[in-house]
Amino acid sequence: LNYRLDCVRAIDTGEECLQAGPDLMNQYYGSLGITCLHLFQTVTGGVEWRTLLEPLMQHISPWMAVMFCLYIVFTSMSLMNIVTGVFVETA
Repeated sequence: LNYRLDCVRAIDTGEECLQAGPDLMNQYYGSLGITCLHLFQTVTGGVEWRTLLEPLMQHISPWMAVMFCLYIVFTSMSLMNIVTGVFVETA
């Protein structure tokens, strides 16, 4: 599921974004691998959300903030559910 969301985000942040703000967009969303790494870092606390969210809001659309927050919420809730399930199952 994360891979699908990453693909959608990579497609949405395609050529038009690289033309609008090549420095930050290339740094954070230059390829699918880099995008996946940065999304993983936002979920695990390695990178602040705002750092990755500002270029999306400025160069694409403010609605990308909604998609980004939904991704974070869904991933966090899924992760907490899996961890809780593992602990409950072993107890």
